[in-house]
Amino acid sequence: IKMKSKINLYEIIQKHFSTLKSVNGNFIKKDKKIFFKYPIFIGLILLILIKSPNEKLINIFTLSLSVFIGLFLNLLVLIISFAENKLKIIDNKNRTELLKQTFYNITYTIVISLIGLGLLFVANISIFPNKWYVNLSFLDNEYFCLPKVYANRIFELFFYFAFYIVFTHIITTLLMIIKRIYKLFNVEIDNINSAEK
Repeated sequence: IKMKSKINLYEIIQKHFSTLKSVNGNFIKKDKKIFFKYPIFIGLILLILIKSPNEKLINIFTLSLSVFIGLFLNLLVLIISFAENKLKIIDNKNRTELLKQTFYNITYTIVISLIGLGLLFVANISIFPNKWYVNLSFLDNEYFCLPKVYANRIFELFFYFAFYIVFTHIITTLLMIIKRIYKLFNVEIDNINSAEK
């Protein structure tokens, strides 16, 4: 196996998105809104309200993503352990599918959380010389004069916008995972209670 294939995460992302599609292979409209359109909309609002987060907010975001990664890894172990014990529990096709999809969702969210941390890191790097700016003087008129827009500022805001989208996407995916785990274990608890009776 080549090293490239060992770190290729395409399959994880593909499997996750397959859980958001209907039988005909298209994204479910409601899921498309929740997991794609809403994060972009909320990301735009956060960009307008917060712009570049201060040091405290950056620490909160970093800590949150670190906690999420630890949480998802623990959930992954829990799901794997649960899958190993399925032979002892009454099972059906729907719950097996739910277990598989939850596994895909959790592994994907670990990956996307790492991407979020990467975006947060890149957003705090100045890659252009401080004197570089975008000349918008052609838009000036007698009523207003646009200030200089520095290249590093554009770069920074672009990556913070991407981060806000990813962070919101992580939250919505986490809520879906919580709901699926609840459904999964709620049925098992009912089965255990029925068996005891």
